[in-house]
Amino acid sequence: MLGCQSDPYSVSNAIRFAFPSVGFAGRYTQQLNVSDVRQIVELARHDSRIVKPVHQIILDHQDEAEVNSGPDVQGALGTTFRVRKQNGRWILLEKSINTGQTFFTA
Repeated sequence: MLGCQSDPYSVSNAIRFAFPSVGFAGRYTQQLNVSDVRQIVELARHDSRIVKPVHQIILDHQDEAEVNSGPDVQGALGTTFRVRKQNGRWILLEKSINTGQTFFTA
């Protein structure tokens, strides 16, 4: 367990339990809490332009994240978008929504 806590990209066990299918990356992931992740997932859930489900949240900036959603499968239709935390609430950056086929590189 101590190894997990020292991982710079780790999230709390509460987040992993509540959102087992979501991956996390970025140097600020330790600052996320369950409420943050819930808000981000709900933003995607309620926007018809975003392919579901959310499968990755990348937090490279303190109050801004890139989110990848859609089936985590090569060639599937997916969406990438950005969110920003303002006054304690996460908001969707409208112009950042980009939907297309996903391609993974090695």
